[in-house]
Amino acid sequence: MLTVNPHAPMITIKKPELLAPAGSIACAEAAFTHGADAVYAGIGGFNLRAHSPNFTVEEFDELFRLASGGGKRVYAVLNIMPSEEMLSSLSGTIKQIADSGCMPHAFIISDPGVFLLVKTNCPDAQVHLSTQAGVFNSASMRFWKSQGVSRVILPRELNLEQIRNLSSLGIMETEVFVHGAMCVSVSGRCLLGTYFNGRHPNLGDCSQPCRLQYRITPDDPTINLPHEGFIVEGPTEGERFFACTEEPGAKCKGEESLALKGSGEGVYLLNSKDLCTIQILPQIVESGVSSLKIEGRNKSAHYVASVVKVYREALDMYTADPQNYKVRDWWTRELEALDHRTYTTGFYIGEPVKQEVFASKAQAGFRLAATVKAVLNGRPVVDVKNSFTASEPLNVLSVKNSLAPFEFTFSHIEELDGQAREKAVPNRLFILEGCSEKLRVGDMLRKRLG
Repeated sequence: MLTVNPHAPMITIKKPELLAPAGSIACAEAAFTHGADAVYAGIGGFNLRAHSPNFTVEEFDELFRLASGGGKRVYAVLNIMPSEEMLSSLSGTIKQIADSGCMPHAFIISDPGVFLLVKTNCPDAQVHLSTQAGVFNSASMRFWKSQGVSRVILPRELNLEQIRNLSSLGIMETEVFVHGAMCVSVSGRCLLGTYFNGRHPNLGDCSQPCRLQYRITPDDPTINLPHEGFIVEGPTEGERFFACTEEPGAKCKGEESLALKGSGEGVYLLNSKDLCTIQILPQIVESGVSSLKIEGRNKSAHYVASVVKVYREALDMYTADPQNYKVRDWWTRELEALDHRTYTTGFYIGEPVKQEVFASKAQAGFRLAATVKAVLNGRPVVDVKNSFTASEPLNVLSVKNSLAPFEFTFSHIEELDGQAREKAVPNRLFILEGCSEKLRVGDMLRKRLG
């Protein structure tokens, strides 16, 4: 769909793809039903989310059937930087994919050797270049284009002007992240976990030491520090503690290390904020990118559904009527209710502070209670994840794009055989009676926290 932006009549706006993470079939299903155009999924341990469920080659068949029903796309992630010892197994996996008949719509890679293995075994496959490859300029884009890459996932460190300039060259499709976790290192190329505990981030085994609390303490208690010392503001008490409170030139005492006064806790010195671009989505779309990517292959199906639903409606609203685009209140409420760190627009518009040192994560506002699997004679059949009773109000994340989340109550719970129950318990199917609102297959029922 092409739309002309009335504020910039010389710019033609093309609606980009909305790309969602799929750490499991449940996440893929949630992404598709709530509006994603495509999902990206890891194969085995050959991707940078080695601890997410990922998919076997055989399981990809189910994922493709799920996607093909609605004309959706599936991208296979093979973006590790493998050691020599891994090449044989990786090559075997790629050959297995080639023989399976379930060819991904594209492979996402970062390593030239993996690229060569993909092109050797699947010569007709589309290849997207991971942000791990660090493509910051047009010369790099032209090199990878000459090798057969059709899309580049641009680094998070670029600003909107740089993205617009690279996209306007038409060398290849460009993709950018619009929501999710950010890394303190350049394009995720970090060795901190390897140094700490031998868990290699570029093999998908990041232990995330950047998310830990730290205390700054003088290595040498006799060292001279500035009179004002180092200031650490506590996340709870809001007190300041001076590492050195003596007169200029005095020696610091060993016990006066840089800890939070009263609690002894440290701060999250390396903790990046989470990316959220819902407020600047029009500028990102106008930059000419082909795909908007949501991070989160370790996230739950509920998280994926919530983020996809918000960005789907925002993207559709803006491309349909740019002049009247406005961020809806429920979009921000929904995103704030998710388990997340403080939000930032990252490097896109020059926001100066991208670290959150006083807290690791915000408390989630909802817990998934159940998902609607069928509707029988107007009565929803739900797959229960967390128990609830008929007396509890529930919040609904609807699969209907234009419908904001709403509260509802029901009067009766029963088993599939008709037996009444006081409580719906996890890992079972139940029928709800007396719902005050119409529910649809794929709707998620949530319990409000706090």
